[in-house]
Amino acid sequence: MIASLPMDYAHYWHGVLAVEFTRDSIRQQLEEALKEEDTGNYQLYDDQFTLLISSTRDKVPVSTFDDSERERLTQAMAKNTEGSLRIGTRLISWMNLKHYDGALLRIHTLREGLQDDFGTISIVFGLLWLLFTSMLLISWFVIRRMVSNMYQLQHSLQWQAWHDALTRLNNRGALFEKAKRLCDLCSQQQLPLSVIQIDLDHFKRVNDRYGHQAGDLVLTQAARLIARSLGEDDVAGRVGGEEFCVLLPGKTLREAVEVAEDIRMRIAGKEILVNHSQTIRISASLGVSSAPEEADYSFDALQSIADRRLYLAKRAGRNQVWSIDDEEPSPSK
Repeated sequence: MIASLPMDYAHYWHGVLAVEFTRDSIRQQLEEALKEEDTGNYQLYDDQFTLLISSTRDKVPVSTFDDSERERLTQAMAKNTEGSLRIGTRLISWMNLKHYDGALLRIHTLREGLQDDFGTISIVFGLLWLLFTSMLLISWFVIRRMVSNMYQLQHSLQWQAWHDALTRLNNRGALFEKAKRLCDLCSQQQLPLSVIQIDLDHFKRVNDRYGHQAGDLVLTQAARLIARSLGEDDVAGRVGGEEFCVLLPGKTLREAVEVAEDIRMRIAGKEILVNHSQTIRISASLGVSSAPEEADYSFDALQSIADRRLYLAKRAGRNQVWSIDDEEPSPSK
């Protein structure tokens, strides 16, 4: 290969300076430059993009380009005298030489790139990014689990605050809160609202004879039987030791008496196993009141009336439903 340089000075032509370089000498220069850079390889191309010399060592395959890759490189090199372009897993850097129609290319493969200092730093940053992402995912999972547990705990605490732990019905506070809302709603819409007061007969005898564990079992069974007799909008709660209260929005006094009678029959017909070999039967007395009766939607007033009729049912012999205030039994008996 011959490199030439025109020699003119002060507008006087002196001739041409020409220096001949052998391919081996150019390859040696490229290999020495490669030793300083440590990675990649240099390739010298002519103006037809034909490979002339490569710094690739003997017995090592030369990295070449197919037609589409050569076209991409040619277009990129035509726009800029130097630059870089990523093709597949290779990073191609080029620089056009002065007074030479070809170009010098430096080629880095992915493997070589990972072996140099920049590649090592890239691997470190990649691992740090992976670690950081993993920590974020783990943190998100832990926080999500904590929030879920907190929500479940809150739901559990809220349920415990509004329900009786033994019977799983509404406790006294929850019942009165719901009763106030139902009374206001039925009063605004002029709907009937009925209340049933329920008291288990001779419950103290069960505790005294069979123990409090048997008494708890009786209360649990009674609560289940009460719940089975109610509709979707009805509300039941435990207001005392063996005393229950039921609110029936939208039901008249006659309809409420039918519900009360169904509850009474369910309880009276239930045989409860209190120990391994003994069963007992219990009964309940019930008093019923309804808002249209007195045109009063006050829950306190309705409960007071139902409680008074419950007392009349007990005086009449228990295991009865009373819905009037005289000494005569209600039509349900």
